[in-house]
Amino acid sequence: MKTIKLLVVSMTLGWMLSVPCVMAQQTAPADVQQAAVTGLQPLIAKIPAGSAGDYGFAAGDNLATATLGDPFLAYTITSSALDQYRVGMAVASLVTKTTLWYFPVLIAGQPRAMLVVNSLDNRSEAVSLGYAGLAKALGNVSRTWSASKDIMFIDVFQAHQFLFSVPAQGSQNLTRLVTQEPVATGQINAAATPTDDYATLGTAAGIIEQLKPVVKDAIK
Repeated sequence: MKTIKLLVVSMTLGWMLSVPCVMAQQTAPADVQQAAVTGLQPLIAKIPAGSAGDYGFAAGDNLATATLGDPFLAYTITSSALDQYRVGMAVASLVTKTTLWYFPVLIAGQPRAMLVVNSLDNRSEAVSLGYAGLAKALGNVSRTWSASKDIMFIDVFQAHQFLFSVPAQGSQNLTRLVTQEPVATGQINAAATPTDDYATLGTAAGIIEQLKPVVKDAIK
């Protein structure tokens, strides 16, 4: 799926805070929320004619009616955190908060894409639109775990992998999100793919061990 970007966003450690956060915050700050609202239609307007389907929108969708769902604050797992991991450690002790917020873009209440807001130079701005596979996957997670308000969304940048954890279901669950985007050779084995509803959660021990060689190879 294609992604529209207003800025060249570098996935660097400069985005991250130095102290891991225990739990994902699902209420975006007012400036982040405002940036998402004001940035949605301008980004939609940048979709080339006839290409809406490449961004996750269905035939017949009225893009002018697009709305935003509840956002996910993105966390990441750094290479050093992977190296320090030991079986039994809580997922919350491994993650680091970023400045990225992912907003589901909805048509008639159904997720079609994700709008990403980042804080650059102390200013929040909508920077990209796309990630249709991620929108669908997170929509399924949200429906399955609707009673949990602390779903932790994790973007492992070097591995090009999206994960999630549900702290209310235990400190050591970690599950890979399956999107429609290509998976490069050497990334997490497709055999680990969960069912579409994500009712069965994975384990941190298994996911982390699969991530280690992928991230190590990416930063060589």
